[in-house]
Amino acid sequence: MHQRKAEMARQSDAFIALPGGYGTLEELLEVITWAQLGIHDKPVGLLNVDGYYNSLLSFIDKAVEEGFISPNARHIIISAPTAKELIHNMEEYEPQHEIVASKLSWEEEQLNYSTKCEISR
Repeated sequence: MHQRKAEMARQSDAFIALPGGYGTLEELLEVITWAQLGIHDKPVGLLNVDGYYNSLLSFIDKAVEEGFISPNARHIIISAPTAKELIHNMEEYEPQHEIVASKLSWEEEQLNYSTKCEISR
């Protein structure tokens, strides 16, 4: 699963999360983390239909307030209530976050994960 997600992410221009469940949240948080680590600088959007993601965004804002997420890293996530507005905002996206690790590549990420899986077998 990890290799599939890494390959999809490598080939994408951006990421958009629609309202969803655990799988959506897991994939969303992974691409946010990859952005924070400097693996990509692609926009990450939330289609916040009828305020679906308001609680998640409040949680993230609280994490910023408490010092767990940097204010610049908060800007990794772009949110809008309509697809048209979200796409517009994502087209205007410019990364503001600090890179906390050396620039990695998708291939290194996949190679390291594949090696770990082979070792654990």
